[in-house]
Amino acid sequence: MNRSRWVRATVLILFGVLAAWSWLFVVSKWGPATRIDILTFKAGMTSKVMRTLLKPAHGKGHHSHDSASISGVYATPEYYTMTEQPQEAAKYQPERFTVFYVFEDIHIGELPEQPLQMMLRMNDGRQFSPVDGTVVKDSYHHRATVVRFPSRDDHGKTVINENSASFELIAHDPTAHVEQAMQWDLPIIYPKDLNNASDLSLPTVFGLLAGLLAVLSPCLLQLTVYYTFALAGINVHQNAGDERVSRSRVIRTALYFIAGFTVVFTATGSLAGLAGQRLQSSGIMEHWNRPLAIAAGVGILLLGIWMGANSGAPGLCRLPFTATLRTSKRWLDALKMMFMGSAFAVGCSTCFGGALFISLMIYVGTVGSATLGALALFLFSLGIAIPYLLAAFFLSRALPLLNSLQKVASGIGLISSVVLVFFGVILITDNFHIPSNLLYRLYLGL
Repeated sequence: MNRSRWVRATVLILFGVLAAWSWLFVVSKWGPATRIDILTFKAGMTSKVMRTLLKPAHGKGHHSHDSASISGVYATPEYYTMTEQPQEAAKYQPERFTVFYVFEDIHIGELPEQPLQMMLRMNDGRQFSPVDGTVVKDSYHHRATVVRFPSRDDHGKTVINENSASFELIAHDPTAHVEQAMQWDLPIIYPKDLNNASDLSLPTVFGLLAGLLAVLSPCLLQLTVYYTFALAGINVHQNAGDERVSRSRVIRTALYFIAGFTVVFTATGSLAGLAGQRLQSSGIMEHWNRPLAIAAGVGILLLGIWMGANSGAPGLCRLPFTATLRTSKRWLDALKMMFMGSAFAVGCSTCFGGALFISLMIYVGTVGSATLGALALFLFSLGIAIPYLLAAFFLSRALPLLNSLQKVASGIGLISSVVLVFFGVILITDNFHIPSNLLYRLYLGL
């Protein structure tokens, strides 16, 4: 009987793990291999103005996961007018300068400390160095920079004039000795009908989902590990006479977890769409990012200890305060899992830095729609929620089988506790990106 339970539980757990990681199929098939990354998200869902002015960079050789993906927006005066950004226009003065937004995104490792060296090259061979460059957002994996070039040459002639057929923005990485170019054909033809600027077709929705999953996959790999262990650790030691009750508890736990991170992500997208430039200029995101990460880390640390105490771990179960930790109420369990889901989202923000938010602000916030911003990150949440629910379905059938094997249940609870404690520590110490890099390299090597 025990052997039969072992076999059934092992098979079900295997299916559960595969289901939790099934979103990687989207990344592998439609992600970095076909260049559907954050660029797709930026261009695919928002205004037609973006589709006109946003260009990807192309370089020599095959694009690898170790090299950064680069894209740029040619921020003309019309761009600021059509996207209703008078404050940004006053700040960067597109009438006096040729302005670009440059985005760097990398999957493995870290971006160079210094931004790329930029050069403006006209089709007639003329080249111009930038006047200045301002890093708008910077993190381990993503960076957004505003680069300005002169609008007139040394002789007072307009750099981009009626004789110009095209121009390139050259991005040079001196550390990797890699050069990539973004090209715009002239004249720029702006869309005439902007009433449906935020058109949302089915291919656009899938492009958005694939793009977000692809660019954020290093962090999602790590968070999928935490989700799997949290789900197993919280439910494996729960004893219930009715197996149906045990199964429903696992599904319910997963739903609470998903609700936690969905609420945080959706609220962030809504803020980006509603507040836009005002929220960015206030600096509130930078001010609260670390305190929120530390608070989430401390909370996850305590939940990890609670999980170890409930699992009957030899050392933890003897601690004097574990009796109160073992108190179990339905509403309290729901609150714990929703908190874990929220900490999941906070962990993402520490890994992404402010780059995801700045992308939302520039590309969703420009149309001034809280609904559109919320929809963007709600779809992102949905994209990872579906595989997680599939995983919960299989685990809900495996964990009740293991509950009768007390030693196994205690071991799983203890391992899950250690994993969550580790998660809390790296959040508190601001080292979230290190396991992400290691896991992503392992995934690419499989």
